[in-house]
Amino acid sequence: MSEDERNEAFGGENAADRAGDVRKTRGIRFSESEWEEVKRAALAHDKPAAEFVRERILTFARVRESAASGPVAASMAPLIERMFRYTWFLATERRDAMAREGRGDELDRLVAEARAFQDSLRRSTAD
Repeated sequence: MSEDERNEAFGGENAADRAGDVRKTRGIRFSESEWEEVKRAALAHDKPAAEFVRERILTFARVRESAASGPVAASMAPLIERMFRYTWFLATERRDAMAREGRGDELDRLVAEARAFQDSLRRSTAD
């Protein structure tokens, strides 16, 4: 089945063809397990795997090309959450070590600076 036939089967039209920009086949390699993951995700979104991959890659490329202050792609949320958890764990470990070492004054100063920074971020995003 051709890409156009697949698009037609899924009720879509090839947007590139409408714009006169003919698509060409490009090579990309996936392991079997990676491709199975892609197919499951595509099925969950009711799309052919090729269309799903193309849309996700283009979304990522366009977000990266847009202004740095633009919205973060939803696909980045799990990575951001994971980084936050790791950072929280390391900061907690370091805080406890500083308290054990009798560096409470330094710790209090760092906490105050962090809270002031949080407040400034909240104020700047409210604008």
